[in-house]
Amino acid sequence: MTEKVYATGGALGYGDLAYDAWGVQKVSLPYSIFHGMFTYDIPAPMWFMYENGTQVYTSTDITSSGGMAKLLTTASNTVLLLESRECPRYQPNRGALFSAALICPDATADGVRDWGLCTTENGVFFRLKADGLLYAVLRRGGVEVLEEEIDTSGLTGFDVTKNNIYDIQFQWRGAGNYKFFIGDPATGTSRLVHTFNLLGNLTTVSLEDPALPIAFKATRTTENVQMQIGCADVSSENGNQDLWQYKSAYAEAVSVNGTNIPVLSIKSPLQINSVTNTRSLQLARVSVKCAKKATFKFWIHRDDAALTGETFAEIGGGSFTQTDSPDTAAGAVRATAFTTTNASLLVAVPAEANAFYQVDNPLRERINFPLVRGDILTVTVTVAASTADATIEWGEAI
Repeated sequence: MTEKVYATGGALGYGDLAYDAWGVQKVSLPYSIFHGMFTYDIPAPMWFMYENGTQVYTSTDITSSGGMAKLLTTASNTVLLLESRECPRYQPNRGALFSAALICPDATADGVRDWGLCTTENGVFFRLKADGLLYAVLRRGGVEVLEEEIDTSGLTGFDVTKNNIYDIQFQWRGAGNYKFFIGDPATGTSRLVHTFNLLGNLTTVSLEDPALPIAFKATRTTENVQMQIGCADVSSENGNQDLWQYKSAYAEAVSVNGTNIPVLSIKSPLQINSVTNTRSLQLARVSVKCAKKATFKFWIHRDDAALTGETFAEIGGGSFTQTDSPDTAAGAVRATAFTTTNASLLVAVPAEANAFYQVDNPLRERINFPLVRGDILTVTVTVAASTADATIEWGEAI
């Protein structure tokens, strides 16, 4: 009888689940589910910017310089936040890995710098405080339940004011451990510098929501603090492309007359049950028809005031997405006017009378059309005294 030999920390891995049920070696391959760079600018389709808690669309304090994102607080903008639009979905029974490269000039400046994955309610991230020391932080349910000093003495020549790499690897499943890594200048490899040993020690989940945006935050206390970020990534270890749940909304026989008259809107709310909404939508198809020759336009915006007269209501059926169409959701009231000033045009569709037009993602494998917390998609039509129909179809990350 052949004795079964388990991997015990060598090249094949460690633990008793290094093999599948048939004794075949398991292999884990990272799959990137979000990444970002800042070569020319802060890409608006991928990142949010906040000054003192207010979202801004241009900033002189959050900029791209020398191929890096730069956050530099001022006496007037004391809190700066650069946050990814998307909240990459944690994939159950997979490891999760946050990776970034950055510089923190003047390590003892009187302020706080945070980087990792987090929202107001939940997060796991590195922290640099005015004492010049690094900390590992875990936030759950709006409370920072752990803030532990990271011992960097084993990293020969480590200097937080120089460009370096930082990684956070976690098991989650609601119960797993978190490991913090920093690049070792002497070896050129990532070294484990801290661990949150939580497995088997909690009576709650470690994070209430593991689908977290990447966040870089600089907070001034009495002195300006700066962060310079080269790039960032979130990977699912042994993960794959996510699956999305189908949803739709429609508007039928809407009376329209004029330029850019709203026919149908959907909205991804900023919050769900009073906490940050981390569910992204992936736009799949928009279908339109008008009784007369017309031009339809599809717009993305984040300003409710761009619409006049609307009342959004949840679609329901497991979805928190909202619509202004009473044809789709009880209690919804359709918008009567639309202001395009702060909206981004996706596409314009010239439509012949009574012809049904479908607009799909032209390259599903390569082009993303995400709608995230606070985003609104509005379909408008330009026509003289007619009726119009519209349907929006999308996938939800749940």
